[in-house]
Amino acid sequence: MPARMKLTDIDLIKALRSPEYSDLLSIFQERAFQKKQIISFPNHEENLVMLVENGRVRVFLSYEDKEFTLSILEKGDIFSMHTRAFTQALDNDTVLWVAETKKFGEMITRYPQFSLIMIKVLGDLLKNSITIINGLVFQEAHTRLAEFLMNAAKDKGCQVDEGIQLELGLNVEDISTILGTTRQTVSFLLNDFYRSGILLKVNRRTLIIKDMDMLKKMLDKE
Repeated sequence: MPARMKLTDIDLIKALRSPEYSDLLSIFQERAFQKKQIISFPNHEENLVMLVENGRVRVFLSYEDKEFTLSILEKGDIFSMHTRAFTQALDNDTVLWVAETKKFGEMITRYPQFSLIMIKVLGDLLKNSITIINGLVFQEAHTRLAEFLMNAAKDKGCQVDEGIQLELGLNVEDISTILGTTRQTVSFLLNDFYRSGILLKVNRRTLIIKDMDMLKKMLDKE
């Protein structure tokens, strides 16, 4: 998945809790969801904007028996429930603040600095959509996994002695859903990367990229 854009340092959650924006906070209502619970369906009847207060939310498309992840929303990200995509809680105790789209639009008009956060999420969705189309049409599963790991390294990688450590917070099933392939395929490929020395497994949700050049070579061969 492509690295997330960072257009602003505004912490929307923190800002809305400050006295300066108390009137804006009042338009939101809190809703809680558990892991894997569907939050909204395509063209959801409620025309609401959601703000992630805690946990993560997956935005995805579904066609027949396939699912294609467009983005993983994190704390402070904004999205609409009234789109052609599904949204799903990825963590237990996922908490959202929701507001009517009309009222939220009035808020953006009054405080345009918040619109940068919307641009960040929309840009993320566009990049991920292009990556999904390119991957499904032109790339094999091992290449999609290599690209996913490289982009994750750019986004949240941390340099350690052995290489670049990734706290993905995703299990094999999550990764397979993002890549549009099976859990078995991702498990096989990860084990192959471990055996070949490209990756080092720290725990179920953390790994270290030991050979970034080899991942790059996989993409160059395509």
